[in-house]
Amino acid sequence: MTSSQFAESYDPLGTHLDDPYPFYAQARRTEPVFHSPRLDAWVVTRFDDIDAILKDPVAFSSANSLRPVRELYPATYAAFAEGYPPKPDHVTSDGETHRRFRAPYAKRLAPGAVKTLEPAIRRRADALVESFAADGGADLISRYASPLPVATAADLFGIAPGDVATAKSGSESLFQLGSADLTEAEEARAAREFVAFQHLVGGYVRQRHAAPEDDLISDVVTALAPGAGPLTVDQEAELVGTICGTIGAGHITTTDTIGNAVRVLLSHPDQWDLLRRRPELLPNAVEEVLRFEAPVPTIFRRATGAATVAGVRIPEGADVLLVFASANRDESRYPDADRFDVTRTPSRHFGFGAGVHTCVGASLARAQARIALQALVERLPDPRLAPEQTVRLQPSINVRGPLALELRW
Repeated sequence: MTSSQFAESYDPLGTHLDDPYPFYAQARRTEPVFHSPRLDAWVVTRFDDIDAILKDPVAFSSANSLRPVRELYPATYAAFAEGYPPKPDHVTSDGETHRRFRAPYAKRLAPGAVKTLEPAIRRRADALVESFAADGGADLISRYASPLPVATAADLFGIAPGDVATAKSGSESLFQLGSADLTEAEEARAAREFVAFQHLVGGYVRQRHAAPEDDLISDVVTALAPGAGPLTVDQEAELVGTICGTIGAGHITTTDTIGNAVRVLLSHPDQWDLLRRRPELLPNAVEEVLRFEAPVPTIFRRATGAATVAGVRIPEGADVLLVFASANRDESRYPDADRFDVTRTPSRHFGFGAGVHTCVGASLARAQARIALQALVERLPDPRLAPEQTVRLQPSINVRGPLALELRW
């Protein structure tokens, strides 16, 4: 296969969705930086190169970090017109703007603050497991891996129980748009669900601006739009944008982490048995899952000037796709990188990115994944993957996890 054929063959939403790792291994060996015609982006696959890019936010901007992989349909734009205009947030901004957006989240999601949330998370995890433990089987995603972080996010942000379904569907639709290969009708429906979520959050923003409460929406509103005067149109759009994106990222990637963890562990029964015997390895197991099956497999950056990466010249203004899923299995960084091992000594990985844009919710995600696994290990006698199922993964370039995962015990 020629160099151009190799680059043209890259299909992250098709051929390389289910098992991209052999392709990435070949890329790291032979063409660690290549231009993908399908994505119109330069693809970077080695750990050190990705690390250097993430640590240079001046040369590589985050402004397009969640750009769609293709042009959206006209009906989608028509649906968007009924919502709020797009604004930068802490994921899609740089410099002082990024720091301003990130600050209110960082305070409430700091490790010490997360520690106070753990008892409630454990009670919720136990109650969810109790709801299906006697059934002999369940879909882990719909019964456990999704409800747990959704409820945690709702409590944290101050979303009322009656509004949780709209927040869940709307935030999930946001992550589908332009990432999955949707039909025109499917994409327009997702856009409408996202717009409904925007308007829901807009109502909360106005309420909390008028009367703050002890929740994360109030923290963000108070920090980004201080003062008693009415919100401007731009202020409200900015607040809605950052809150919607963070709610979605907060529960979707944690759902994927839990789903990936159970799928990988039950595909390696000796590792599940080891956790049952040695629960002190649970934090290790979470780190190994994040390395082995990153819930955020890729992210975009944009070159603000001409740059050279691994000897390859990248032109000014070009999009660059950082493949965390590849870097996390870089043989130069991790011995026997394709082996899943919960006893592996944890080392730095890109499960939560790196640099100034390291995931602000990393502590909460780690805590929920550890607690979720602990409850399953303790309360389910002998879980196994249902043999008749075909596990389908999210058709997305931004997030990676099973859509459903049937267990039996």
